[in-house]
Amino acid sequence: MAASTANPKAPLRDALLLAAEQEVGEVGVGDVSLRAIARRVGVSHQAPGHHFGDRNGLFTALAAKGFRTLERRMLAARRRIPADATPAERVATLGVGYMVFARQHPALFSVMFRPELLDGDDEELAAARASAFAVLLDEVVAAGATGWGQHHSETALALTCWSTVHGAVTLWREGTLDTFFPDIGSVQTVARLVTETLNHGLAAEAVAPPPPPARRRASARRR
Repeated sequence: MAASTANPKAPLRDALLLAAEQEVGEVGVGDVSLRAIARRVGVSHQAPGHHFGDRNGLFTALAAKGFRTLERRMLAARRRIPADATPAERVATLGVGYMVFARQHPALFSVMFRPELLDGDDEELAAARASAFAVLLDEVVAAGATGWGQHHSETALALTCWSTVHGAVTLWREGTLDTFFPDIGSVQTVARLVTETLNHGLAAEAVAPPPPPARRRASARRR
């Protein structure tokens, strides 16, 4: 087992979370033990239980850390967006940030969307989730103000963007993309491909007339 790279000067809780992330990355979620995490940090086996209670509490704290890290990654990606970028390009950039986060932090990503592992009533987790999602929603709202995706609600747009990128991440993590698309390229290439394809369709709606109302059936008109 690899030695922990946790900073000994960091608060113990942070060191335990870092060790937990390393443990998940090496042995998988199912085989994580609080004792093994304590050994990585070099503390008593009671220490993880003192901070997190049990595995459920540990995974909940780890998921909250994941959402906070995801938020920072997306905010960093947003700061690098050129001033002349279109709203659709801004949304696409966040999608790239999402996929890069999943590549750089696979252990965090593997617990963030596993409700059976988490305490759904945990306030820290709820706040971290909401704050990360707000970054995406803010860009969707701003893009919608320009006519992008004008025929859809903000909720529908945010859900579509998230589902598209998250689905691509899942396929990539499972190795399915390499199987069916061996020449697809890097995770950044995949992120650009799916987000730009989605955005081109939504951007086209901004200049296209709305679809005509559905025609009533002939039988209905004869009544």
